Amino acid sequence: MSSNVGRNSLIMASGTMASRLTGQIRTILLAACLGTTGIAANAYQTGAMIPQVLFTVISGGIFNAVLVPQIVRTFKEHDAQDRLNKLITLAIVILTAMTLLMMAATPLLTMLYLNSSWNEAQRALVNAFTLWCMPQIFFYGLYTVIGQILAAKDKFATYAWSSVGANVISCAGFTAFLVLFGPASRQPLEFWSEDKIFLTAGTWTLGVAFQALILFVPLMRTGIRYRPQWGVSGIGLKAMGPVAAWSMGVMGLQELTNIINARISNGAPFAGNDLYGIAGNGSYQNAFTLYILPYSLIAVSVATAIFPKISRAVADHNIDEARADLSGALRNVGVMMMYFAMAIIVMPVPITIALLPSVSVPEAQLIAGPMIALSFGLPLTSAYLLIQRTFYSFEDGKHPFLFQLLASVIQIVIEVGIAMFAPARYWTAGIGLAITLSYVLSFPLLVFMLRRRFDGYLDGRRITATFLKALVAAVLAGIAVWLLTDPLMGLLGADLSRGRLSWLQAVVFCVIGTVITAVIYAMMLVVLRCDEFTGLLGALNRRLGGRLGDHLPGFLRTPRPPRHMRG
Repeated sequence: MSSNVGRNSLIMASGTMASRLTGQIRTILLAACLGTTGIAANAYQTGAMIPQVLFTVISGGIFNAVLVPQIVRTFKEHDAQDRLNKLITLAIVILTAMTLLMMAATPLLTMLYLNSSWNEAQRALVNAFTLWCMPQIFFYGLYTVIGQILAAKDKFATYAWSSVGANVISCAGFTAFLVLFGPASRQPLEFWSEDKIFLTAGTWTLGVAFQALILFVPLMRTGIRYRPQWGVSGIGLKAMGPVAAWSMGVMGLQELTNIINARISNGAPFAGNDLYGIAGNGSYQNAFTLYILPYSLIAVSVATAIFPKISRAVADHNIDEARADLSGALRNVGVMMMYFAMAIIVMPVPITIALLPSVSVPEAQLIAGPMIALSFGLPLTSAYLLIQRTFYSFEDGKHPFLFQLLASVIQIVIEVGIAMFAPARYWTAGIGLAITLSYVLSFPLLVFMLRRRFDGYLDGRRITATFLKALVAAVLAGIAVWLLTDPLMGLLGADLSRGRLSWLQAVVFCVIGTVITAVIYAMMLVVLRCDEFTGLLGALNRRLGGRLGDHLPGFLRTPRPPRHMRG
């Protein structure tokens, strides 16, 4: 990847890391307030999820799919300011209309996500949480629009860091809730009055509003002065239409699978007659939150940084540069994601306890099932994000739709089969398994379609070789930690079978496990001559003036050039 992409990726990654750290504190406080199982936890997670899912449909279909390529083209025009004003105004109008419509339709929408086991009072609680969260659709959309304009101008700092403020505001709400009312995971439904719902759901919406509105500050500093300007002529709306339609189809398919996921996971505790001992939607959403951490930190950061660059290369008809950028991004992201997938798979309960200290060991074990199943697909999920954005750079929404259609069919068939034939306690983990298998089985079609976009050559050998080397290294590192799990747990005085694992024990286990896996993984990548990893070490060594090699084991050192060649 180029230096600009690397720098922008680092800015995005640092902001994402700060966001995820504060977001993790928010998740800990959420679990302390509502727990991870039971009616209140599942109701809140469903209510908070619905607006985000709906925005994803809008975002993927209208904004992410077409906005960045269009903004890149807009900046090349002499009337760029007027075109941007029209684009922003159009986005605000669409977002306002969609938000108001979704707020009015809240009772109908929640019916899609809840099965018949939920009674009217329980559904009313879900409706209340959802209604307070629904304005987030508007603010998430505004954040995306302004953020992508800043990304096209290579201004990533505030865009990357503004979500930290959203988390801080939400954390303040949860903290106030705990101080005023205490933990409420097993409180009766009558407990949930409007003030309590506001402190949990309403403050989260206030945080998202801050996240969006703060972006107008760096926008003005770039010299762009937004003024509402109505009109659709001259902004490429006709060219955007087909891509938006296909992309809406992609998001519609994902929405369908999300509805099925929610209905199955929300119904599992009722079907198994155990509201607190069987993983439901609350457990699944917490598992997804932990699983998505490395994806958000690395894959999304790289994709956000490299998308404008690939779009510019495609707009300039420089296919070779676009191919090189995509190949480099896929290989580098693949090496990192393979490690994180392995770490989650072999250390799920300690990771959960370490990152969510407010949950018990039994709750962590319920979260671990879907988290492991999802993590097997983490490298391919990350690769798909980069490939999807590349298709959108070509203004091609058809091929991502075809991939999503096949993946959704596979996922739904597997999930329905699990819900029909497996015991209820396996349903939620089965959702994660279905998602992973849908990517594995559909990915060959995606690669075939992508090759055609690059004139039949995708640098596939290098990409495949890198992924295979990373897979071998990850398997060996994972086996080592798996074999050491019981002895290490015994040494720490922990016993998962008896529900004994404190937060400190979990942290120590994760630290030791991370050191062991990182050393073995790095050693194997060097032995297997993984150029992406050795190149990363070389770049770090150069940044540190060659001092890094003095502190590394011999097998990780990169050779320093002769003195006369160092400049």
